[in-house]
Amino acid sequence: MWFRLLLVLLFLLNFSIEAQLLWRISGNGLKESSYLYGTIHVMPKEKFSISPKIQQALKSSQTLAMEVDLNMDFKTKIQVAQEMIIPGGKTLEDLLNSSDFKQVKSYCLDSLHMIKGKFKRYIRLKPFFFSSIIAQEQMGKTASYEMEFNKIANKRKMPTLGLESIQFQMQTINKIKVEDQAKMMMQEFGDNPQNQFDVMLNLYLKEDLDGLFELIASETRQIPEFNYNFLELRNSNWIPVIQKQIAQKSSFIAVGAAHLPGKTGVIELLKAQGFTVEPIN
Repeated sequence: MWFRLLLVLLFLLNFSIEAQLLWRISGNGLKESSYLYGTIHVMPKEKFSISPKIQQALKSSQTLAMEVDLNMDFKTKIQVAQEMIIPGGKTLEDLLNSSDFKQVKSYCLDSLHMIKGKFKRYIRLKPFFFSSIIAQEQMGKTASYEMEFNKIANKRKMPTLGLESIQFQMQTINKIKVEDQAKMMMQEFGDNPQNQFDVMLNLYLKEDLDGLFELIASETRQIPEFNYNFLELRNSNWIPVIQKQIAQKSSFIAVGAAHLPGKTGVIELLKAQGFTVEPIN
């Protein structure tokens, strides 16, 4: 199940004090307030919306900062695409036993009605990315906060930046061997993948970060390095970048909701640096 949460992370975690996704950052010598928003990286288009308070926060900001800068050059995009492929010319069929591969193939072709040519292309992807693709196939038409925020920023000629490089993000994913990714993916297929995603999406729409934490925590106990590599380390790396940026310009910072709460979450880390971080209702 943690694959779903990484998708909707690289996607959502930890404790939360309030069910809240939009926060104002002020104090500590800042001339203007900045904003922090917890996203879900992909969701069904019919359930997607950008509320007036988010629009106002974005409009009030001079810079858009996200986990990675989506305005990549062509060379970087090619490098990222190559990193998504299972090395050595292998496919998921090489990573799974025959029974598991049959289950995955049946689900894709029979339940999702995926055409065979598309399935053959997808099984070249590392299990993490394959799982992400499946989630999007389940949803049909999708929307992404990051994509929409980036479009708005580009239209307004608003500067954008990444809190980390896409290369670092890919390295974080690659810390998990493809064989282990495959095993974890199959745990997900033991239940109904669509039902699992629906539970997570409903928690997000209710802004229930506590519920999301409980959901993820129950599925990640077997991989203790998950929290450190995907959340704690990245959160701590982002704080100096955020500090420097918001000291210069009012910024709208959008990261996966999992990065917001908890003692090692972005909210508490910013407070520890002297900033006032308050929910916007």
